[in-house]
Amino acid sequence: MSTDSEVPVSTSAAQRPAWPTPEPPWPFPDLPAELGFLADIDRQVHAPELGQISTRIVESGLWRDYVAVCEDYRDYRLVFESDYIDVWVLSWLPGQETGFHDHDISEVGICVAEGAIREHHMHVHQPDSSHVLRPGRPQEGPFGYIHRVEHFEGEPAVSVHSYSPPLAWVGQYRENGGQMVRLKQPGRTRLSPN
Repeated sequence: MSTDSEVPVSTSAAQRPAWPTPEPPWPFPDLPAELGFLADIDRQVHAPELGQISTRIVESGLWRDYVAVCEDYRDYRLVFESDYIDVWVLSWLPGQETGFHDHDISEVGICVAEGAIREHHMHVHQPDSSHVLRPGRPQEGPFGYIHRVEHFEGEPAVSVHSYSPPLAWVGQYRENGGQMVRLKQPGRTRLSPN
């Protein structure tokens, strides 16, 4: 029987491969005290209350700190996220839109802060319908909600969107050979009409 045994050789910190460095976070402002109520949410929230949350943020005026405008695509910034909710400020310039999509298992509440956006809904055997969302009246999107949203007025138009549970996935709808297909994509995808 051999008395020699193999002992693992420890590597010094200098020899170990470095862990990948995470990308720096977007430069989000710290959550203002007036929005601290978001951190107290400890349950899933449904569309009517999500609409109230978005409205409260619009009325606070604090959404202005999160506006990011881009000529190339509809841009957005995260205000807050937890295990139960995430809240985003979206900006819209002329020609920017989402294409038809759903929010997977998330419900949504939308409130326009500035300008206006147009929301479209699909109908079976009928043309799409639409209405304009302006500041002051929230739009509720319960589970299973499908819509398309586009810029209508203002440069930029700005809207606040609250999701619960947080928007992990979206379903993007596309026409393929005469059939409608649903493409599941990460929730932070920049949705487009094509």
